[in-house]
This record gives sequence, structure tokens and C-alpha cells, in this order.
Amino acid sequence: MFRGRMYKLDRFENDLAVLLEFPSYSNVLVVPTNDLKRNMKVDDVLLVNIREEGFNISKVNIQTVQAEMSETLHPTQKISSYYIDYELGCLVYTTAS
Repeated sequence: MFRGRMYKLDRFENDLAVLLEFPSYSNVLVVPTNDLKRNMKVDDVLLVNIREEGFNISKVNIQTVQAEMSETLHPTQKISSYYIDYELGCLVYTTAS
């Protein structure tokens, strides 16, 4: 599963990228653009791990996250709700019978 916190790339300001915590948009993280990969653009959802040596940032596909959640379910189970647990760095979901 995903480790780290998810952010949405909001904008670029000079040599910095401004990220908003996803999906709440309540916290802001500013990182050097050098820590981003070339294919990252505004509105991308990113997984960010903060390390002593800098930021480890990778692109996240929300459809992939939802597909992974579906694969762990029994075929008769349906997801009724889910949220991101930022402390654990994972998705938590409940199922409906």
C-alpha cells in the first residue's frame, strides 16, 4: 500500500512547487522543483515521503488506488466509504454486505 502523504500539485513559484494536502487541501507543503520528476504537472496527485536527505516524490494515479482497494475485496463485497489515514500513510475503507 502507499506510504507517505498525498498532495496535489497546485502551482509553481520560481524554483518551488506548492503542494496542497490531498484530498482535504488543508495543509501546504513547498518543495524545490528539483525534487519533482519532469513528467509532474499542475493538478497531479503526488505521494511525498520526507527524508533527511530531501523529498522522495512520486506520481499517484487515483484510479490505480481505487483498483487496488477493489482487488483486496471478496467479489460480493462493495466499498461503502473510504478515507486516507495520513498518520499511517494508507487508505482505510469499510465494506457493505
